[in-house]
Amino acid sequence: MKETQSWTHRSQLFEAAEQELFTLLSVTAKSRRTMAAKLDEKLPPAAVPVLGMILKLGNTTQSDICEHLMTDKATLSRLVTRLEELELVKREVDETDRRVFNLLPTELAKERWHGWLQNWRDDLRERITKWSDTDLTHLTGLLERLNADLREL
Repeated sequence: MKETQSWTHRSQLFEAAEQELFTLLSVTAKSRRTMAAKLDEKLPPAAVPVLGMILKLGNTTQSDICEHLMTDKATLSRLVTRLEELELVKREVDETDRRVFNLLPTELAKERWHGWLQNWRDDLRERITKWSDTDLTHLTGLLERLNADLREL
């Protein structure tokens, strides 16, 4: 009997965690749409992580982005083309391998991204300013662990 109650409790915990994850995914999708609109009204939300990675790395290839974001080459190619059309990304031929194009962020992309990012950080920090250091450390550790586990799916 006790084992059944324990399993039922564990099952309820799994369901609660799953529900919170689904909520987080919904909030993240909404945030991505909002960010895309702030960067450029014609930017598809799916391009936001692509642009973020290009900005983070400063110089990367489509293959590297495909691998990191776990997306297919055709989809990524369309997103990069759109980013290029909106003058947020430029392609340059790699000097060591002329068959490869390096992706670089434009100054416009840097300006818009950093402006949005600073506002987002300010808003986030305002909301969690009363959280304890222990809570923030715990959250960071759990997110790192969750991301590592999700990468294995």
